[in-house]
Amino acid sequence: MRTLRLSLFAALAGLMLLTANATRADEEDGIPSFKSSKDRDTEAFATKVGTAIVKAARSKPADVKLEKYSYSSPKEGRKDLKIKMGYKGSITKKQFHSDIVVKIDSGDDKKWEVLNIDYEDDNKTSLAKPNKAKIQELIKKFNR
Repeated sequence: MRTLRLSLFAALAGLMLLTANATRADEEDGIPSFKSSKDRDTEAFATKVGTAIVKAARSKPADVKLEKYSYSSPKEGRKDLKIKMGYKGSITKKQFHSDIVVKIDSGDDKKWEVLNIDYEDDNKTSLAKPNKAKIQELIKKFNR
């Protein structure tokens, strides 16, 4: 019985370590959390969010920069973070612009939750379309 408890404890500790490492890796990648961040209204936060979304949407964008951002309240308990980003194609070095809308449940002011992400850009030279699956995967990371 003691061996079983020790094995369960070791498995639980390993699982916690893996979860902590994944969260730390996201933070190192610059993916912020909407749930725990106190600086959601800053330019630095919007830059991190926009950069993460552009990098998920396009393969190897270069010189990703925030052009503008703003919050709006479409209805009670909801917010839209509107971000305009600029980036260059890694091969063509041509400048492109993207429009991003992060739809947020802001009912609990301390724990926002991302509901959806809309992404569009003016990159018509690429054969590949923006990777919507990778963009939607970011929702989990933003909500951790």
